[in-house]
Amino acid sequence: MALDTEEEQVEKIQNIWKSYKYLIITIIVILFGIYFAYGYYSDQKIQKSEQASQLYQEILIKRIEDIDLIKDKVDLLKKSYKDTPYASRSSIFLSKLYSQNSNNEEAIKQLIWATQNAVEESIESMAYYHLANLYLVNNKLDQAMESAKRINTIGFQTLAKDIIGDIHLKQNNKEEAKKFYLESLKSYKGQGDLRKILQNKIDSIGK
Repeated sequence: MALDTEEEQVEKIQNIWKSYKYLIITIIVILFGIYFAYGYYSDQKIQKSEQASQLYQEILIKRIEDIDLIKDKVDLLKKSYKDTPYASRSSIFLSKLYSQNSNNEEAIKQLIWATQNAVEESIESMAYYHLANLYLVNNKLDQAMESAKRINTIGFQTLAKDIIGDIHLKQNNKEEAKKFYLESLKSYKGQGDLRKILQNKIDSIGK
């Protein structure tokens, strides 16, 4: 079969255009719309993240005595910037302030919110770790264990196993406590104070 001449090829293109020009134009318009919408969404997301970051920095530099002002800013982050990491981070920060003021009930509420709304797994694990600690301090051992077991991030496994050991020890289950302390020590790669603390816990249980 002979190849089409240049004139025949042009004629075919013209015929295709006549038959499908509205469809082609519609597809082009849709593609451009998607392109510009994505660009707008990306710009808005960046701008929103920057605003949330600025608000979070304002929270961190506030005096800890200004807990009501801090709470207002945290509430704003949770309401308007829930889909940024700064909302759950600020909630964890506020929980620490409540805990320091012996307001453990409010501290727990803030941590529960952080676990349910964290957009990063590491922040979620951090919230569960602090929540497990608070439950442990308040002798709510079942809730402490449940929270500790929800810590999934690899970087938090040393702390997770440590606090699970603490929970078992408080339940007077020394064998399980020692088991988790040993696992925690094995997973810890550093040579800092945590290694000494874990070793002391193991030694205090004995054989």
